[in-house]
Order: sequence, then C-alpha cells, then structure tokens
Amino acid sequence: MKLHQLTLTAFGPFAGREQIDFAKLGDNPLFLIDGPTGAGKSSILHAVCYALYGETTDSERKELGIRCDYAEPETLTEIELEFSIRGQRYRIHRVPTQMRPAKRGGGETEQKATAHLLRIAEDGSEETLVPKKKTDADARIKEILGLTADQFRQVMVLPQGKFRELLLAKSDDRQAILSTLFQTEIYQRIEQRLKDRAGDIERQHKKFEDSKTEALLELHLEDVDALIEAIATAVEAVEAKNQAKSDAYAIKSVEEQKLKSAETLKKSFEQQTLKQQELAERQSRKPAVDSARDKLRRAEKAAAIAPEWKALRVLDQQIQKRQEERERAAVTAQQASTEAASAAEHLKATEESYKQRDELKTTETRLTGYQKVLAGYESLRDEVRKANAAHTAAAARMSELEQGIARFDESLKERNAEIEMLTGQVGQKAELTEQLLSAKRRWELAIKLDGALAEQARREQAVTEAQAALGQANSAHQQASTQADRLEMIWFTNQAAVLAKKLELDHPCPVCGSLEHPNPAQFADDSAPVDQDAVEQARAIASARLTERHTAETRVSERQSAVQSQQQLIAELRQELEVDLFFSAEALKDEYARLDQQLNQISACEHRLESLKAIQKSEESKRELLQAEQTELNRTLPKLSGDKAAAESRLISAENELPENYRSLDALSTAIRDTQLAIEKLEQAYQAAQKRHSEASNRLTAANSALDSLTRQLDELQGNRAEQLTAWQNALSESEFESQSDFEASLMDEASAETLRARIVQYDETVKSLQAQLALMAEQLKDQQPPELEALQERYQQAESAYQQAEHSWAEAQQQKALFERTLEKIRSLEEQQQAVKQQYEVVGKMAKAASGRGEVRVSLERFVLGNLLDSVLSVASQRLYTMSKGQYRLVRQNETEQKRNVTAGLDLAIDDAYSGKTRPVATLSGGESFMASLSLALALSEVVQQRSGGIQLDTLFIDEGFGSLDQESLQLAIDMLVELQATGRTIGIISHVSELKDQMPLRIDVKCGRDGSYVSMSQA
Repeated sequence: MKLHQLTLTAFGPFAGREQIDFAKLGDNPLFLIDGPTGAGKSSILHAVCYALYGETTDSERKELGIRCDYAEPETLTEIELEFSIRGQRYRIHRVPTQMRPAKRGGGETEQKATAHLLRIAEDGSEETLVPKKKTDADARIKEILGLTADQFRQVMVLPQGKFRELLLAKSDDRQAILSTLFQTEIYQRIEQRLKDRAGDIERQHKKFEDSKTEALLELHLEDVDALIEAIATAVEAVEAKNQAKSDAYAIKSVEEQKLKSAETLKKSFEQQTLKQQELAERQSRKPAVDSARDKLRRAEKAAAIAPEWKALRVLDQQIQKRQEERERAAVTAQQASTEAASAAEHLKATEESYKQRDELKTTETRLTGYQKVLAGYESLRDEVRKANAAHTAAAARMSELEQGIARFDESLKERNAEIEMLTGQVGQKAELTEQLLSAKRRWELAIKLDGALAEQARREQAVTEAQAALGQANSAHQQASTQADRLEMIWFTNQAAVLAKKLELDHPCPVCGSLEHPNPAQFADDSAPVDQDAVEQARAIASARLTERHTAETRVSERQSAVQSQQQLIAELRQELEVDLFFSAEALKDEYARLDQQLNQISACEHRLESLKAIQKSEESKRELLQAEQTELNRTLPKLSGDKAAAESRLISAENELPENYRSLDALSTAIRDTQLAIEKLEQAYQAAQKRHSEASNRLTAANSALDSLTRQLDELQGNRAEQLTAWQNALSESEFESQSDFEASLMDEASAETLRARIVQYDETVKSLQAQLALMAEQLKDQQPPELEALQERYQQAESAYQQAEHSWAEAQQQKALFERTLEKIRSLEEQQQAVKQQYEVVGKMAKAASGRGEVRVSLERFVLGNLLDSVLSVASQRLYTMSKGQYRLVRQNETEQKRNVTAGLDLAIDDAYSGKTRPVATLSGGESFMASLSLALALSEVVQQRSGGIQLDTLFIDEGFGSLDQESLQLAIDMLVELQATGRTIGIISHVSELKDQMPLRIDVKCGRDGSYVSMSQA
C-alpha cells in the first residue's frame, strides 16, 4: 500500500484544514515527521489509521476524543486519505462521531459517524464503493488491504510505546498475523477437509456398527455367534414342527373321509324318504287322473262325429246371412224405384225452363255490340280526364316552382352569412394548433417530472432500506466473526488442556518430549463445551454473513447510482419546463384541455363550413333546375288548355250514340256477365237433370237384379240343409251319446285335449319312475342304519383344529428361521462395507491426525508451514539485528521441546545471545534492544512478504519514536539499514526527536504548534 494524500480537518491538534501530499516526497521515500513534543506528529499516524479503519493507532483513544479543541464549532472533524494498492487507487473520507451546533434552535446535536469510499480509475472517473455507512467502509477496507486494524498496527506501524507488540505477541496471535500475511488459509482448508473426511468415515463406520447392533437388538441377541446358534435351533424347530404338521394332516384326512361317507349315507336315507312321500302324493291323485282319462276318451268319440255337426252349423249360418242380405236388397230396390220416379219428373220440369236459353243468347249478342262503341267513348273520356289533369298539374307545378325558388333565395342568403362567419373562425386553427402542441408537451413534461420525483422518493427510500440492510449485514458479520474467533480460541485452549490431562510424571510429553510438566495447559474458565464442528460451523456462518454484507454493499451502490440517474433526469425535466415549474401538472392539463376543446370546436366549425358549402352548391343547382322547369311550363301551359277543349267536344258527340245505362264499362260488363251466367245456369241444370235420371234408372235395374240373385241362393241353401240334417241325425243315433246336448258337453278343442293327454302321460311315467327308484334305494340301503353325524363332525373339527395349530406353529418357526437368516445376511453385508470403510480410515484418519497435530508430530500442518515461513523472516531479521547489535543478537524460534507445549507451540520467539552463548525469551531485552529487534522483525516481514508476491503488500512502514533509546553507533546502523531498505522500493516514515535523524533526512513533514492549534508544512532540503 502506498499513501498519496492525507487531508485533516479539526483532527487532533490541527484546528483547520491540513493537507499532506506524500507524492511530493517522491517515489518510495524515506522521510521524517518532525516537530516539538505535543505538536501532533503521532496524530498523523492516528489520522492514517483512522482514515482506513475508523480507529487510531492508540486503541484506547475514542472518537469523541480525536476532535481538535481549537476548531470552530461549525467546522466538522474530517479525515480523507488517498492511497493505492495492487494497481488500484482509492479515496476514503471519514467523519467521526462528534457534537456540532444544531441547525434549528440552540444547543448541540450529535453528528453520526460516516464513511465514503471511492475507487479512482486511470481516467480519473470515480466509482462509489461505500456511500456513507461506517461499518460497511470498515469491512471493505479490511477486504482491500487484507489486514485487520490490529494487524495493521502490528506490521505496518510501530506506534509510540507499542513497538514491542509484534515481537512479544503470543504464538496464536502471531499465527493469525502470519496466516493473513502469507495467505496460508489453504492449509487450514486441507486440515479441515481431511478432518471432515475422517469424521465422515468414522460416522459411516459407526453407522454400520449401529446398524449391526440394532439388527441384533431387534432379535434380542447379543452377538453374531448367538445369531448363528439361533439359526441352527430354528432349523431343528422347523423340521420337528413340519413332521407334526404332516401327522396332524393324516389324522385330519381320515376323519374327513369318515365324515363325508356318513353325510353321503344320510343323504341317501333322506332321498328315500322324500321319494316315498312323493309316490304317496302321486297315488293320492289317481281318481282324478282316471276321471280325466274317461273325459279324454269321450272327447275323442265326440271328435269322430263332430264334422257332420259342424257342417250343419255352417249351413245354418249361411242361410241366416243370405236371409239378412235379401232383406237389405229388397229395401234398396224400393228406394231405387222411388228415386227413378223423382228423377223423371225433375227432368221434365228442367226441359221446360231450358226453352228460355235462345232469348238470352240474342240479348248477349246485342250487348256485345255495345262494347265496341263504349271502347271509343271511354278513350274520349280518358283524353278529357288526361287533358284536365295535365292542365291542372301544370298550373299547380307552376305555383310550387314559384314558391320553391323563393325559398331557395332565402336559404342561400342565410347560408352565405353563416359561411362568412365560419370562415373567420376556421382561420384561427393553425395558431391554436401550435398552442395546443406546446401545451401538450409542457403537460407531458410536468407529468414526467411528477413521476420522476415520485420515483426519486422511492429510490431514496430504497437506498435507505439498502443501507439499513447493509448495516444489519455488517453487524451480523461482525458478531458472527467475533463468535467464531471466540469459539476457536476456546477450542484450541481446551484441546491443549485435554492433552495436558493425560501427562504423567517421568513420561515424555507427546508434543515436546519433555519428562517434566511444570505448567500444563488448563481448560478455559466458564466456557461451554466447544468441538471443532462448532468452530467450523461458526466460521461458515461468518463467511455467509460476509457474503451477505458484500451483496448488501453492491445493492446500496446500485441503488445510489439509480438515485443519481434519477436526479439528472429531474434536472433535465426542470430545465425544459423553465417558467412552467410554477404551474402544477393539473393546471397544465386544464390548459391543454381548454385549448383542445377550442380546437375541437374549430374542427367542428370546419366540418360545418364544408357541409354548408356543399349544401349551398346543391341548393343553387336545385334552384337552377326549378327555374328551367318554370320557363318550360310557361311555354307548354297554353297548348294544354287547347287540348282540353278539343277532347271535351269529341266526348259529347260519342254520348249521343250510346244508351245512358251502358256508358259505363262496368255497367255494360256486368249486364253481359249476368246474361252469360243465366245461360250457363240453364245449361248446367238441364245436364244435371239428365245425369240424375240416368243414374237413378241404372240403380233401379241393379237393385232388382241383386234381389233376384239372393232369392235363388237362399232356396238352394235351404235344400242343402235338409240333406245335412238327415246325415247328422243318423250319426248321433249311431254314437254312445244320448242327445245332442250330451254330445256338445263332451266336445273338447284339440289344444285342451293334447294338454290333458300330456298330463296323464306324465303322471303315469312319474309314478313308474318313483317306483323304480324306491326299489333301487331299498336294495342299496339294505342292512344299513342312519349314521350319527354329530360325533363324526366333532372328531373332524378336533382333527382340523389340531392341524391348523400345527401348521401355524410350523409357519411361525419358518418365519423365525427366515428372519434370523436375513439378519445374518444383512450383518455379513454390513461387515463387508465396514471393512472397506476401515481401510479408507487407515489412510485418511492418519492424514487427518497428522495435519491437525494429533499424530506423532504434535504440530498442525498450517503451523508447520508458518514455522518454516517464520524461519525465513527470522533469518532476514537476524541479519539486520545482528548488524544493529554489533554481532550480539539473532532472532530465532523458541525450541519447541523446551517450550513443553502441545500443538499451539511452534511460533514463539527467542533471542540468541552470541556473547553468552545462550538463548533466552525476547521479553528479557532492554528497551533499545527491543526496538532494534522489533524494527528488524517488521522490516523482515515486509521484505519476505514482498518476495513471495502474496496478496498482502507491506511496502509502507511507519515508525513512531524508539530511536531515542539507541546509542550513536546503533542509531547510525539503524539509519543505514532503513536507507538500504528504502532503496528496494519501500516507503518509510519516521517520527522522532533525535536531531541526528533530522540532519540525515532531507525529506521532512514539519509539524508546528501555536496557540490556535498545529499546522503542517513539507520540506525537501
């Protein structure tokens, strides 16, 4: 990191605004900050540290104690630092918490701390990384520099009175610093990955073991041997119970066969009883069947003579039918005779009336002649009517034309006046259109401005919300990080205590090998149990909170950029509106609506004007047509008067030739039509009378013929009946029937006879079948007795129950055996998988123990790597210290065996005294010796870190005092060493009162003090 410019306002002893331009000191300068005691030399280092971290190099100095007492009340304390690192340039501006005059009313109010961080591009453009929030800036600076405030004070600043902190730091604190500087987190991750993998394998192994135990516990067995023994016992039990099941099945089968035979015999006895009952019932119906058999016999006898009886009945029916038909034919012949007489009289009367036809035909001929005369008369009357109508219409049309022309003249006069008025209004359209467009543009701009202002408020609210979220994320990250650090410290402390509890007197320490244990590690006081998983979980939470904080920072930056864009848009809109800013969007809208209404009215006037012009043109055309028609009527009206008089004269001549009654075509046509109707009526009546007479004569002849035919048929049927009656009486007398009524009672239709016959046959066959079946059953059941089923059923049920119990017992034994076998198979499978996991743990587990310092070498992987790196640093530092101490001292790592510690050892420092030939703790050095050792260590750290090209750059170093504790020779050696280091590209700033330094360093920042505060000047001479 290189400093470019520092600006202070009302900070420390500086009452006004002081600016230090480090660029004026040149590239990689070695410079002195000089000034009297209390002038504020250390305050410059405080300002640099505060600008970066919000803390001074003195952690005890609070924000409210860094404001200058000489500053004006209204002047805010501010610090601004511009620096660069890894090719990126930044500027951070901080305002600490302070009291300032209230803007309203009297008194003071608290000014909250703020921080604004920018990144400066090569072209000079600036990008806001943190807009305001202090906690966000603290986290972002830590991310950029890669160092916490404490680490910055230890490796880049040697504060006044605290330069021994890095030299005397605890091993754990030194590990944190070295891990950050050399970025050895990868070794931590390797340790954790190995530990996680070993833990996974252990958990998997335990899971297999638990599964085996659970499987055995379910069977209430202690181990696999017991399971194998249980399987053997189960096999024997299955075989024994299977034999018992077979025996029970044999007994059951015998009893079942006995029961079935007894049930069959019982059914046979029951069938015999049922058949006997059925035969008795059939035999009880024998008299009825014999009666039916006699009835069927008489019916068959009656059927033999029934044809003669049926033939006689048919003749009787035919004779009755012919008698009825003859009576109806006689009535019909009488009616036909009466109708024929009436028709003859009607024909005679009609012939008398028909003689009037000749007279009517003569009248028809005369009236037809009048039609020709009337045709000319009607034509003349039409001419007269047409002449009168034409003359009247022409006169009326002339009057209408005169009135129409007058109306058109009046209308055209009104149209001309309205057209002239509308033409003047339409002429304002262009000007009004321009005003409307301008009003619309101003209204739209006002709407956009209102929307932009609303959007600006929304975006500012979003910025506030994002900043609040960022503050919460930063707070959450700090809390999570602090908690993770605390848990990790407890875990490391407790791990050491766990190992210390196992130490035994006169037995070597597994870490250092010592046989003595004078100061074993103790458990952390009042600490809850903490394991490595809890530490890792806390670290994961802290990492997640850091990611959330970065996301929140990005969101704040994006929303602030959106606010700036919106502000620019609002400024552009206000510039465009100019004077209209004093009018609201609603007022501009009303103005636009008013102008738009006026323009719509003008548009309506424009349409009305076009319509009026079209109407005017149409009316002028119509008036010209009316005037032309009036001129034509004035020319034709005299001719129409002459035609009317001539037509009336011809009509009077025609009326003298035609009787008055027939001067009307309707009257003449009616007379002709009446005459023709009368002639047609006479002809139709005569023809109808002739037709009626002919038809009546024909009907009379047909009726007489039908009557004669029926009379002959009736005589013939009566002769046939006499013959058939004789034949029937002979057949009846020869039969067994006493009378015709006895015969008719014995008659039966064929279907009934067949049904009765079938019933008799069925009865006979059923009786024979029952008798045969009973004879067979009697033979089969001979010497047999009905069985006792209840005893047999009871014995069968007992056998069935015994078999079911044996089968259930066998099934249970079979299931138990199968369960044991499945469990054994499952355990064998688990043991195979467990063996594979065990082989993995042989490798991964040993690696995890070795990496975490729990193996034969009791040093963790990261601490081992850091020990090697520290050796490199101490090698360089020892060269410088050896020179400054005139060959007496070298810095070395303290012997781990002598430390008598566990895995937390390995990074403690010691001093190798060449004069005494012994190694002793660095805490035994004097003040001047400690300063030389601290300076050597800080310079060596800077050099080694730079050589490794790590992510941390230590190319700037500040040293506050300490040189006064050196003698003249040591001072010169220290200055030579700093000059040599500065030549390699380092920037080194020294604060000291030593006059020799002022003489040897031309580049100076002079701090002077006065009654009103201190001020700064630059010196290059």
